[in-house]
Amino acid sequence: MVAVFPGGRNNDRGSAGGGCESSARESSTPDPEPTQERSKSFSSVWKPVWYTGWHTGVLACATSVAVVLFINIGLIIYGRTMLKHEVESGSRTLYSGSCAKSRTIGLWLHLVINALSTLLLSASNYTQQCLAAPTRSEINTAHARRRWMDIGVPSVRNLFKIKPERTLLWIAIGLTSIPLHLLYNSAVFTSVAANEFTVAVVTNNHFEPGAYSNLTEALTNYLLMPPTATAWVRDRYNIEVFSGVLKGYQASPDSYEDLTPSECTKLYNTDFVSSHRNLFLITKDSSDTTHNNTLLDMIGVWGIGGVSPSSWMCAYSLAGEGRVYRETSLPCNPSELTSNVTSGFPWRVKLTTGEEVEISGCKSERTPEKCTVQLVINIMIVVICCNFVKVCCMVMAIARSREPTLVTLGDAIDSFLRAPDPSTIGICFANRPYIKREWSHGGWRAEPRQWKQKGVQRWWTSVSKTRWITCIFFCSIIIIAAGVSLRLGMANEGKYWSTDLKSMWAKGFGKANSVSLVGIDFPDILSMIFFANLPQTILSFFYITYNSLFTCMLLGREWSLFGYHHCTLRVTSPGPGQRSTYWLQMPYIYAVPLMTLSGLLHWLTSQSLFLAVVDLQGPLGQGTPIPFFAVGYSSIAITFVLTLGVLALLTVVGMGYKRFAAEITTVGSCSAAISAACHASWVDTEEIVGKEMRWGDVGIAPTLGVRHLAFSSEEVRKPVFGEVYAGAVRQRG
Repeated sequence: MVAVFPGGRNNDRGSAGGGCESSARESSTPDPEPTQERSKSFSSVWKPVWYTGWHTGVLACATSVAVVLFINIGLIIYGRTMLKHEVESGSRTLYSGSCAKSRTIGLWLHLVINALSTLLLSASNYTQQCLAAPTRSEINTAHARRRWMDIGVPSVRNLFKIKPERTLLWIAIGLTSIPLHLLYNSAVFTSVAANEFTVAVVTNNHFEPGAYSNLTEALTNYLLMPPTATAWVRDRYNIEVFSGVLKGYQASPDSYEDLTPSECTKLYNTDFVSSHRNLFLITKDSSDTTHNNTLLDMIGVWGIGGVSPSSWMCAYSLAGEGRVYRETSLPCNPSELTSNVTSGFPWRVKLTTGEEVEISGCKSERTPEKCTVQLVINIMIVVICCNFVKVCCMVMAIARSREPTLVTLGDAIDSFLRAPDPSTIGICFANRPYIKREWSHGGWRAEPRQWKQKGVQRWWTSVSKTRWITCIFFCSIIIIAAGVSLRLGMANEGKYWSTDLKSMWAKGFGKANSVSLVGIDFPDILSMIFFANLPQTILSFFYITYNSLFTCMLLGREWSLFGYHHCTLRVTSPGPGQRSTYWLQMPYIYAVPLMTLSGLLHWLTSQSLFLAVVDLQGPLGQGTPIPFFAVGYSSIAITFVLTLGVLALLTVVGMGYKRFAAEITTVGSCSAAISAACHASWVDTEEIVGKEMRWGDVGIAPTLGVRHLAFSSEEVRKPVFGEVYAGAVRQRG
């Protein structure tokens, strides 16, 4: 379990006898957070419930979730009271202005959102593990029916054997996580302002007083085109629009700035032009030499199409015919044209009339940028409701769960040593596979057996096949989905521009453009949001299973330390000679990187697949911008997700090949196997639990005539291959 919340008070007895020292093969201290079952823990002396066992950790979880709740409530209050502008989608504008600044704000807000969602997920996982931890009476009931329970790890198996109240709380916490991951990242989104504009090609004396300009004559070919070929033009760009642009310049020439061809191509070589609008391309020719009209040609360019809007720069004639945005391959690359013009090559444009002219300069209309950062109020209300339910469930878990539970390994060892379980007598070195095999047949053969384990086991043996398969399944989904998405995305983008790493990096994370759009027709915005956030839910399941896998391996590591040297029991409610813990099964050295990995994956995924919103403004700048909604993707962000997914898989497999500290049974999280190893029959267990102890060969049992494996505070030796061992047959009265 992730180690971010305290789990109990520190009652270590000092450095001299306070715990397990590092082994030769394991450089860090033992890790788990146990909850012990002691008959005198809560019966003799009443303690406030939040001071005992794992309740402190859950209280910290509830506090952190409450802090997130107040942050979300504060944000929605700010959005509803301080921000007045509301758009049709039910969102409020957090910021309006510079597109670069809006992208930066959106990037950081999504980083904060994913950090908060990771905190919620971690707190939920922590609380669910504590709720699913069994009490000793529940374990006794399960063992009597030849069923075992999980100890020290997140468990679904236990839900069918614990009290219904704790099961319902577990389910409620889990269910409220689903809407959070499906909606939270879409609570904030950025919209890009895209100006539709006209491009007019004029002679170099067009702006002189008295220069001859005939719009009708310049657009003769445009007007004579068949209706079927020009319907899209007539809908959006007509003579009135073109005329309005020309008159607009005459009315306010100061709003235009002069640009060189190099500056012009750089400025308009973008998907969405936000800071400029209409453009005049000035040729080297004058009307009194080559042409009898200063206005040579005029086309319209809109913001969204199948190809980058900047493609008009290298396919001007196709844009004039309305075909450039439906072409799958263009005669040139606008980025390549920009590079050539910047290097000093001439910029030649082929007009719709078939004539080719050279551009000597430009005049571009300046406009204020109106990119926005939006807060969706309805989504935030759903998030707050789920957040509130989580807080209530965690508080109820603290208030209602008063019976001590065996949360981790030390608690189970302490409980089974104090009160040995008669159902596991006679199998002192039973492991999880043995319990599963023998108990499935309704019992076992409790006779002496040979120790056949040779060599130290590896970490992966402490994890069940089901957990391995589940974790690798979700990890494979991430890798395959990211790989396929990247391949399809690069194939789509490769039709229009370069797909090398440098080009993908230049397009940025979570940045909408006209090409990198998912080619699916969505019925409404809500379906787009669900589709864009579906990977977030998969990542949450991956984190839970990945965390569970590490928890199981670290539990096995701690168990193996008892076979290497003497250790003090680490429990959640420590007694004399015991020590407490501030985490569950996973120490900070593992927990913090896992939480960082989860938060980073969630954030990168939010930048890989996202709701793309573009506000289209007409060339005359009048009326309300028309919003365009789609699901966009970022190839560079997907590349990072793919890389992290592969690293996560390699890491967990590599960790699985680490060796344990000593030769010892592989009990995993199996309660029956742990119980079987805790039968110290002829020794006073009260003397053992308060001291450092070690598991191993304790000698010949007085009543058996064969050797016995158990915990002892005295010197023990490691099990010998081929030696016959048996469990205790007598319990202390």
